[in-house]
Amino acid sequence: MTFAAPSTQSESVKVADLAGHLLIITPTEYKVGIETVHGKAEAVEVEVIDLDTKQTHSSLLWFNVALRNALKNKIGQKVLARIGQGAAKPGKSAPWILVDATGDANSVALANAYLTSAPTPAPVAAPVTPQAATLAGTAGITSEVAALHAQLWSKPA
Repeated sequence: MTFAAPSTQSESVKVADLAGHLLIITPTEYKVGIETVHGKAEAVEVEVIDLDTKQTHSSLLWFNVALRNALKNKIGQKVLARIGQGAAKPGKSAPWILVDATGDANSVALANAYLTSAPTPAPVAAPVTPQAATLAGTAGITSEVAALHAQLWSKPA
């Protein structure tokens, strides 16, 4: 088995790195009370699929207010958008925003093609026990089905 090394801070993707990219964003959790160097903060945790680079970024925390507000009511949903920049307020830099990509048929087609071609994990077969094999022989079902049946109806220890 091959193991991966843990990610470092320098490997983490920044919102600026995603500017202009077509993204499938899945907000997974809205977090409050996160301790930062600036005090407690709120963030939305997201999984991002960058359709331009074909890279997936998991467990990203986005603290930006505009991004948080755009995603906080979309937990568990897939959002198709590009990262853009809004108008800067005096003395502030322009905020990162989400630019809706659902109205662009080409973007929607690219996202759907990616999602339908993404590999899905293979189901894990239940172990075949001697009891399941016996049940399979007497009930006329496969030993795998009998093993699943035994798992479903077994009493917890």
